[in-house]
Amino acid sequence: MQAQDLLEENIDRLAQARNKPMKPVTVLIDGPSGAGKTWFAARLAEHMGWQTVHLDEFYPGWHGLQKGSEMVNSQVLRKMNPGFWRWDWNAHAPAEWFSLDGRDNLIVEGVGAISADNIAAAYKRGSVVTVMVTGPREARRTRALDRDEGYEDWFETWESQEAEHFANLLETDLKPDLLWQWQYAAS
Repeated sequence: MQAQDLLEENIDRLAQARNKPMKPVTVLIDGPSGAGKTWFAARLAEHMGWQTVHLDEFYPGWHGLQKGSEMVNSQVLRKMNPGFWRWDWNAHAPAEWFSLDGRDNLIVEGVGAISADNIAAAYKRGSVVTVMVTGPREARRTRALDRDEGYEDWFETWESQEAEHFANLLETDLKPDLLWQWQYAAS
């Protein structure tokens, strides 16, 4: 069985075990840039039939990782009028409001998805499963730059914010429920 299949099964199993009647499940998927979070979240959403929110849609610019993480609990997961202001990367300004239904099961993916405040907000909605996705730095860097040609000038800036975020997770002893750490097979 492929690692992704097993990860999906484990998420589904945890979500079912933690499910509270009439309360939504939130899956928080975190990990460094280029790790495959977006791809895996899309696959999981198709399997589960759940809505997905990508932090890339609302980080407030290239220096906004921490603020984007805070927006998960202050906007996306709040009880009243959940949603977020999309970020217009070309205008460098907030764009339109995107509403969410607070009763829906939800997948939230992006660097900064897992934090103590985000986990607490997810528990207030219902239940939560946390997932970390990662891989070798150079492979992740190549994938990220292949995905977004304008990212090369910002990779190190973003990576330093990632390092701060992950150091904070270690300091607060936050461990994900599930970890997918992929490696490239030798050819």
